[in-house]
Amino acid sequence: MWQKTALWATVFLMGAAMRTWDAVTGWGESLRAAWDMQKTVLSESCRTYLVRSSFSDVPYFRDDTGGLLQEEDGYLYSYWGGVLARYDADTLEREVLFEAASEQNGRLFCMDGAYIYFLEIPDISPYGKKSILYRVKKDGTGLTVLDENVPDAGMYAGGAGYRQYTAMDIEKDILYLMHDELVTCYRIKPEEGVERIDMADTLYGIVPEGFRTPHTSDTYLSYWNLPSLPYCAGNFGYFFACSEEYGWLIRVNAESGIVENITAGLPESLRYYDHLLLTHNSLFYSVDQKTWMRRGLESESEWKVWYESEQELRCCGYDESGMYFEAWMEGEEEQQGVWLLYRINWEGESVCLFSMEGEHYFSEYPMGFPMKRFQVLGDYLYYFAVTEQGEGIYRLPLAEAERGEDVRPQLVCIYDENKTNELGYIESVKTGPDGDVIALPTQLDKLYLYERGEADRKINAFLKKLYREHEAVLAEANAVFCKEFESEWEDLREIWEGWFLEENPDIEEQEEKRAVAEESTVTVSASVFYVSERCLVVDISQYSYWFPGAHGMYWDDYYVFDRRTGERLTLLDFVDNTEEEVEALVSAYLELCGLPSEAKGIAQEPERFFLTAEGIGIHFDVYELSSYADGAQDIIIPYEAFRIKEGMTP
Repeated sequence: MWQKTALWATVFLMGAAMRTWDAVTGWGESLRAAWDMQKTVLSESCRTYLVRSSFSDVPYFRDDTGGLLQEEDGYLYSYWGGVLARYDADTLEREVLFEAASEQNGRLFCMDGAYIYFLEIPDISPYGKKSILYRVKKDGTGLTVLDENVPDAGMYAGGAGYRQYTAMDIEKDILYLMHDELVTCYRIKPEEGVERIDMADTLYGIVPEGFRTPHTSDTYLSYWNLPSLPYCAGNFGYFFACSEEYGWLIRVNAESGIVENITAGLPESLRYYDHLLLTHNSLFYSVDQKTWMRRGLESESEWKVWYESEQELRCCGYDESGMYFEAWMEGEEEQQGVWLLYRINWEGESVCLFSMEGEHYFSEYPMGFPMKRFQVLGDYLYYFAVTEQGEGIYRLPLAEAERGEDVRPQLVCIYDENKTNELGYIESVKTGPDGDVIALPTQLDKLYLYERGEADRKINAFLKKLYREHEAVLAEANAVFCKEFESEWEDLREIWEGWFLEENPDIEEQEEKRAVAEESTVTVSASVFYVSERCLVVDISQYSYWFPGAHGMYWDDYYVFDRRTGERLTLLDFVDNTEEEVEALVSAYLELCGLPSEAKGIAQEPERFFLTAEGIGIHFDVYELSSYADGAQDIIIPYEAFRIKEGMTP
């Protein structure tokens, strides 16, 4: 008992002594000492009773910070596809506030007072080298550059790609750009712009040593569904942190520094999963997405079963009425079925608001963050979806759905419009097992341009020749596959049965052969990669997997065409540099990115060459420069680094 009393006194005195902001930088060491003492002298059952009344729920507030859309004063704000825009919440009329040359990460903007703060990250290598921090008024006036060379915390991450900021938020007078390892911080001076400050002089200075916060953790205890430190501190008065060493998730009072372990009461095996969701009055947890646990935000709250479902439910967000979940009931055909939207009120009572057949809603999350794929703003549920039109945001009226009316989704904006649909169409040719005939499953997606002129007809003729070559390659692959399949059938069957037989105990041998054959695939897909008034870039991507390989293989070939003449362009058609100058330039950029810098003969390999809005790209397939895990690499060099021939600017 004396140990518990002594620790209570220690933490209380710590909190009383640390209430001034000037003392922030010394908190980490003291908190670590107190946490170590707690871990050493107390049993786990005692640790949850440290300090009551330091943590509690808060009044309901709209949860849109960091989302794909943010709402204020009747306008919806978004930043994606290179466009920072606001939309009238009723009419959806768009007003462009800023337009970048390349795609941008839609989470990298936030609003504070009269201003919007946002990043522009040019699509050049090494990524983020010239990242720019802007501020603009919400009506689009007063565009100001605050930092023209924002440091990217980590820069090039190796062959797999580039590290980039994952969240952006403001708490009090500090702007936070959050990254998976570090954080860039600015103190906002309304009349004088911003000044860069050290992490130790911000909220991050009070994170206990050895602990990390969501959005800055590279361990499996990252808890990515939890909001960021400044978001939590601004809305709740405390924030979350986790430690691989301790295996716990804690929360820290942003004013006093008091610490509480919030995973007590959960089985040990459940503490290492990223399934914690936070609302204004509860934490929610689920491992299998069928049983949802709930814990109030008060210190004395315990984990209890809140809702049990026969379906897997994915959280979409919440409002004053309750939480919203989506469910997917698969149909007979691939990616077909019924999408369902449920609302479960705070008492655990559910109602199905909406259902729709088809694949419209069966889409990927936009660059992670499942919680931010959906948002509830006002009378609508807004969500991200991939459709034939491209990647965009749609909305559903909740009141009409609740009344059982027949509602249809309304398009708010398209972020990444499907350029193929604008210029042409796709013909798909599929093959595979048919009846008793075993064959390699293949798919060839052929892009054809609408022939609006001689140039289009010439490009189509070039593509048709390519497709004939690919058809011959697929036919040869099928012949090899069938021969090897029959000779190795017993071995393939043994492996397949070890993996899947429990699901199909009574399967006939011929049906079993079909099932094993369908585990393999070869696909070739042509699509529009980039288009400008002058140039067209077609990407022909290829993927193959033969069961029971560890993974598939993929590669890309690019074809750059002059839209005026229909001629294919090589890199040396486009620039006035010599081959030696091109090789030296590509080698220099490879070295900047930490990759093998040998670029001999690169100008004579036209399938590597492509264009973007901001530069010339050179493609390297998987394994060419590094491991399979690192993936393929694209080096994009700004146009100004070359001598572009007269009249060839895209």
